[in-house]
Amino acid sequence: MIQEINQKFKSDLKDFGNNSNHPQINNIKQLQVYMEHHIFAVWANMSLLNYLKEEFTKTTNPWLPIGDPELRFLINKTILQEETAKNYYGTHQSKFEMFLDAMTETGSNPENITNFLRHVSHGTDIFLIIAGSKLPVCIKQFIKNIFDIISEEKPHKIAAAFLYSKAGMIDPDLINTISEFEKSGKTDLKLFKYFLSLEAENDFGLSFRILNKLCGEDMDKWRDTERIAEIILQNQRTLMQGIEAELTESISE
Repeated sequence: MIQEINQKFKSDLKDFGNNSNHPQINNIKQLQVYMEHHIFAVWANMSLLNYLKEEFTKTTNPWLPIGDPELRFLINKTILQEETAKNYYGTHQSKFEMFLDAMTETGSNPENITNFLRHVSHGTDIFLIIAGSKLPVCIKQFIKNIFDIISEEKPHKIAAAFLYSKAGMIDPDLINTISEFEKSGKTDLKLFKYFLSLEAENDFGLSFRILNKLCGEDMDKWRDTERIAEIILQNQRTLMQGIEAELTESISE
């Protein structure tokens, strides 16, 4: 029975990204709008992964071995890929930092994300920060939904949210769009193109193995996973619809 669930899950995951309704981007200004929103999704994914790191690896001294060593290995390897990936220049950065550098390269405005993270660094309750921010509604709702899942403190749900969020963010068409923009020679997009290529190469094997470890043969947990998939899909639609609305405004200006 569990093998059947696993196979169905893997099959559904392959098509998940195609349901995220990524907006059509036609010019550099629209790309900037897209990136100014999308950076929050990259950051939220790092927050999901960080919960798993804190839950299943010892992050304080004195150190002790805790939990399942295989699960620790899978989580630590995923952290290496997400927090210290090799960037375009061959040095190491988190994928969030790569995206932020790509924003600078494309002329995107990082003010929203930098101001938001400045408040986060002060240690204020994340829900208060979200509520009090001046971010677009779609971003506020997106982040809140992610932290609603984190606040449940159910590792299998958080692992599912991370896996589906990563899958849903991939937009193969955007790489082709970037390549067309590059042909114009007006904007340097090598960093963003590299980031997108790096994400497209993600096979989700590690993330799935983490989820498989956490759900095991517990049917209730696998049913939770299906519900999380629905929540994440709707969450991404909310963000994409907000981006689409701003892209439409940018056309009419």
